[in-house]
Amino acid sequence: MDIEQTWTDLMRQLKSYPTINASQIDAFFSRVQIQAASPGFIMLTSDNAFIKDWIEKHYLKDIQKALGDLYNLDFQVLIEVDPTAAAPAPASQPAPTATPSAPAVAPQAVQPQPKPAATSAQNAPVPAIQSANAPAPQPTHSVAQAEASEPQSQKTGTNGNDNEATGEAALTFDSFVIGESNRMAYNMAVEVADRPGSSELNPLFIYGRSGVGKTHLMCAIQNYIKETRPELNVCYIDSMELVNRYSDAAIEKSVDKQSFKNFEGYFQQADVLLIDDIQGLQSKPGTLNALFRIFNSMIPKGKQFVFSADRAPKNIDLDERYVSRFNSGATIDIQPPDDETKRNIIKSLIRHYQSRENTSFVITDEILDYIVDNSSSNIRELKSAITNVIFAMKMNKDHTLSEGQVKELLGNHFIGGGKKRITIEMIQAAVEDFYGVSHKDIVGRGRARSIVRPRQVAIYLCRDLSETTLSNIGKAFNRDHTTVLHSCELISSQMQEDRNLREELEAVREKIRIQQY
Repeated sequence: MDIEQTWTDLMRQLKSYPTINASQIDAFFSRVQIQAASPGFIMLTSDNAFIKDWIEKHYLKDIQKALGDLYNLDFQVLIEVDPTAAAPAPASQPAPTATPSAPAVAPQAVQPQPKPAATSAQNAPVPAIQSANAPAPQPTHSVAQAEASEPQSQKTGTNGNDNEATGEAALTFDSFVIGESNRMAYNMAVEVADRPGSSELNPLFIYGRSGVGKTHLMCAIQNYIKETRPELNVCYIDSMELVNRYSDAAIEKSVDKQSFKNFEGYFQQADVLLIDDIQGLQSKPGTLNALFRIFNSMIPKGKQFVFSADRAPKNIDLDERYVSRFNSGATIDIQPPDDETKRNIIKSLIRHYQSRENTSFVITDEILDYIVDNSSSNIRELKSAITNVIFAMKMNKDHTLSEGQVKELLGNHFIGGGKKRITIEMIQAAVEDFYGVSHKDIVGRGRARSIVRPRQVAIYLCRDLSETTLSNIGKAFNRDHTTVLHSCELISSQMQEDRNLREELEAVREKIRIQQY
């Protein structure tokens, strides 16, 4: 058997199954190589134990089925760990990639066969993306109490429950749906979890609008380290809780400032410190100064920091010295999910629910299309919508819902209601407003950089967002087909390396979304 052809055929066959998420295959199997193949036997190697364990747990039966379908034979599949099997891309490159085979994990696992935390998340009906509310082992609002305990994971949740299905235990790498919008952030998060304290990714700063999965990744880091490195202290806290703790210290202030020492000492015990929603520290100079001292004392010791925010560090109203610290490792953005990622999230939620309840039901493509088309970029809203649909189906005797019933059920659910179709005119107007250029300039022949870039961005977004042909795009900009293609390829290439361009594109997209409602 030709091993390269066998591998190509295997990947194609796996992706052909309706229950398989092709993006997950691209992410995880990019770190796997085929070493040997013969009739009835195949040997694979992964470059770390996380991947080996994950594939064995989630894909071994699928691999055997695919090989059986291809060769009409029963296959024994052997997976081993070989750290030299693949050469991972440099972790210090923070720019996202559109390449499907982007590395998914760090090059070296900490233990021979670590097991990702919370496997029960596979059975969860609706794993929460942005809430985690497992209580700390001891009350946390008093610095004196905090001093008495080891740093533990803590996050004030939003749903009021605390269980495997909806709490922080469900927020694992397994339950995270990978798409082009979040692939690089996912890669970096896994590498931090696998090698906490690595200089290239310390600190790791993840930013993006609310509901895109930042907290999910932070909880996944926490859960993985707790599972594979229980000897490490992991402290996970949001900025508001951090401010509250500092306020407690200020209230308890003594002559020798022991309460402040207790406050800082508590966090300095941590080996991994994750702080969510760091933008909440704006106008909090006391807390910021304390965090600054904590950071400076821990980084030289190889302690890992992970921050998240709703915007890039440079756009947070903080003193430059804080921004430079937050930006000193790797900074990566999570873009809002595209329609394909939304669809995969919905399918993942359905699979989780069906597995948990040991039941089956059908949500038609028309219903899926309606939810994808009308939901915003906030994954919480998307999850809430599909939860409503699932439970409405449960209440019906035949466990079905028509498209009309779903529209009635979700009529007031989505922010702003239904969306308008994106037109070339909408995109041109948004670009013109953002860059401060006229419509005459956008469609004209001017070659100044201040005009060319907005024009290329507008053409790229027309190709990306509108349901129109290249020919029509060219007519709208007084350009030919070749020029349109060149603009699209140029912007697509530049955005891989230019974070400013990606932020500009997202800002324009937001203007377009506003026009849709």
